[in-house]
Amino acid sequence: MYNNKLVELENGIIPENDIGATICKLCGAISTDGTIYKQNKIWNNYPISSYYFEITDEWYENILLVSEWIFKLINKKGSIKPYKGAYRFRIGNKALVKYLVSLGIPYGQKCETISIPNKIFMMDNDFLLAFITSAIMFDGTVKLDGTIEFSTISKKLRDQIVKILKMNNVKVKKFKQKFERWSDKWKYGFYSKSFDFFLDILEGPKKEKLNLIRRGKEMNLKELLNLFPERAQSKGPILKEIYNQILHNDGISFKKLKRNIEKILKIKVHRNTILLYLNLLVKSKIMIRTKRGCYKIVK
Repeated sequence: MYNNKLVELENGIIPENDIGATICKLCGAISTDGTIYKQNKIWNNYPISSYYFEITDEWYENILLVSEWIFKLINKKGSIKPYKGAYRFRIGNKALVKYLVSLGIPYGQKCETISIPNKIFMMDNDFLLAFITSAIMFDGTVKLDGTIEFSTISKKLRDQIVKILKMNNVKVKKFKQKFERWSDKWKYGFYSKSFDFFLDILEGPKKEKLNLIRRGKEMNLKELLNLFPERAQSKGPILKEIYNQILHNDGISFKKLKRNIEKILKIKVHRNTILLYLNLLVKSKIMIRTKRGCYKIVK
């Protein structure tokens, strides 16, 4: 079992074993959605240390995985609490924080300048993929058609990940676009349709989403909505409304379904968006499509 003294003594050394892979995953999470701190004023929740680490994400399952990684490294648990519609994990531990800094992870906000630490970038392929796994878990997206998309404000981080993926014969296409929250900044990303590759390396809810889209899996409505929740930027509860319309109209046609949804939600919905959601309902075996082209809930 890894312990505080071992992390502190190894000062920048990543073991080439399962513990090393866990460290690479943790670094990938920090490089996207995490932050490490060293404060002059001691943090109240951890009076023995002003060094602490935190990470926030909308997926509780992702946060729980980070908590498990850290427990594996230092045999200590942090706290997970709801935070602004998401979940935040925090743990105060001087040895862990100083070890992460020794690897090349800087203190504080670093979204524009972050990159894969050199000590990880020079490691074997499996450790590089461990880093990419968690980076996509936190800053990646699985589109309704199964496309994997990743974006970051750091051009260097994007380019490094793309380079590693191409070394693994993964086809990717890079993009650059204005960042919605800051009109003067750009975000850099890539997308890929190498479904089987990402099914092999991903963990957590995004792996489940991709698996459902590509292969299908029986689940109930609650499980499906947990995988495809409504976001703040969503136009409306389209998936849930599709289900309700089919439930209350036994044998509804696509044309009528689209018309009803647009009338109730008072928005225009592209036909392909509805078709993709319908496809999810069929693959999860919640709904069937009849020979006449109508949709019914499986009873």
